[in-house]
This record gives sequence, C-alpha cells and structure tokens, in this order.
Amino acid sequence: MNTNIPKDVGTISLAVLSSLLVLVTATGGIGLHEATSQNATTTTGNQTGGATTQNQTSTALANLTRSDLEPVTSALNSARESLMANATEDAYFSLNFADNALFRTAENEGPSASVTITKMTQPVRDHIDGAKEALLGGDLPNSLNELNSADVELVKITQGLPGGEDEAAGEDEAAGEEE
Repeated sequence: MNTNIPKDVGTISLAVLSSLLVLVTATGGIGLHEATSQNATTTTGNQTGGATTQNQTSTALANLTRSDLEPVTSALNSARESLMANATEDAYFSLNFADNALFRTAENEGPSASVTITKMTQPVRDHIDGAKEALLGGDLPNSLNELNSADVELVKITQGLPGGEDEAAGEDEAAGEEE
C-alpha cells in the first residue's frame, strides 16, 4: 500500500501542474511585450535613459522566438517523464540539458541579447537548480514541484514571444493559398 503513495503524489502533482498551465494560458498572464510596454510607461519621466533601455531590450529580444526555447521545453518534459518513472539519473540528465539549452539560446542570440535573455530566464534556471538539488537529496516530490515551477516560468516567457520560423512558414503558405 505504501508503494502507491509516491505514484499518487506524482499523479496529483502532474494534475496540479496541468491545471496551473491551463490557467496561466487561459488568463494570458503578462506577456513579454506587455512587460516591455510597462517599462516604457514607467520610464517616461526620464525620456533619454528610459527610451534607450527600452530600445536595447526590444532590439535584444527581436529575434527570440518560442521555437528557440523548444529544446528547453522538451528537456523539461523529458525530466518530468523520467521523474514519474522513478528514473532519477535520466531526470537529472534532462534537467542539466534544459539548463544548458537556456544558456545556448542566450548565446545564439548574440552578445547584445545574451545578458538580457539570461536575466529573463533566471527564474527558470533557479527552479531547475532547485529540482536538481531536491533530486540529489532524494526528494522526488519536491523535485517535481520545482520542475513544474520551472515550466510555469518558461510558459510566462514564451507567451510574449512570436511563434518562430515554422509558424511563419505556415502563415506564408496559407497566404499563398488564399490568393
């Protein structure tokens, strides 16, 4: 009977995460563009400094898309599946891969964007680190909770980003069919 408890906790945690992700998606959260707009509104008193910061942030993130963060999402999903299967080594490997994918995403966007993207993704990285620490301590439920929190933070980021190259290609094809 005690062997079913971790499975039940995992199932409940997965259900809570799914509900939370649906809730965040349904309510829209605060997107990246909204946060950028708030920064611009807040800094209107300091026209020179605020406008410069706003332009640098927008320029730095201009090329970042949801598809750029897809490897992170995939690695987090793989880690979750491994945790649910009690495959702790695979889960730890996937968490490391997710952390490395965040770093690669920032570096691939170039030097001007890497600092901005690194700061923007720091909450995700913090939760990934928390999940790894809990996993090393043998605390699988807490590791899953940290993993779920990392996923929620990633959803908050990706909501404000454009879809990516695949979606843009699909839109071009659809526009060509309408003509």
